[in-house]
Amino acid sequence: MIAHLSIDTFKTKTGIRVHVRPLTVEDAPYLVDLFEHMGSESRYSRFMQTIDHIDVDRIWSEAEQIAHLTDGNSYGLVAFADLPDRSATPVAAARFVRFSSQQAEIAVSVRDDMQHMGIGTHLLGLLIETAAEQGIEQLVGTVQNSNGPMWATLKKVGRRLERQPEGSYSHITLHVAEMSSHAEDWLDTAADYSPEPQIIW
Repeated sequence: MIAHLSIDTFKTKTGIRVHVRPLTVEDAPYLVDLFEHMGSESRYSRFMQTIDHIDVDRIWSEAEQIAHLTDGNSYGLVAFADLPDRSATPVAAARFVRFSSQQAEIAVSVRDDMQHMGIGTHLLGLLIETAAEQGIEQLVGTVQNSNGPMWATLKKVGRRLERQPEGSYSHITLHVAEMSSHAEDWLDTAADYSPEPQIIW
């Protein structure tokens, strides 16, 4: 069923086949499953706060809220893979939420045992393609300065990236239509953007 609904299929660096499909209103259980397979470090890097002992009701509430964002300003993806102990396992999710006609906030999450396989990079690439089709010019977000894998992912997508450091994290602006061509792009000052940390996928 997952493979039938997929809009994209690719193989990881280790040869695992991954199917990607759009996020739907029925996907809250998959988002919760993904969250439960992220360790303390991954959660802190993704959500910018310590949330190891968060109430399960809040996790489900947040997941259902994200899954039901179907007002046209939000677009999400869920990736599945057949793992040795379970078929059609949710392994990653990515989305953007538009907050102006030309800007949207991005988020990418990958479960711990499927990181460093190129899944996050692939999903981010798909988000960029969809953002371009919808006329979005900038994708923005907040990244921990110590989150090496995410910085590597952002560089791999090949778009001009502006970065504004602020303490232990940085606000970033990814220019959808501008290809990266200069090393100094990595050190540009980003547009003024200060989102509040949220427990969202």
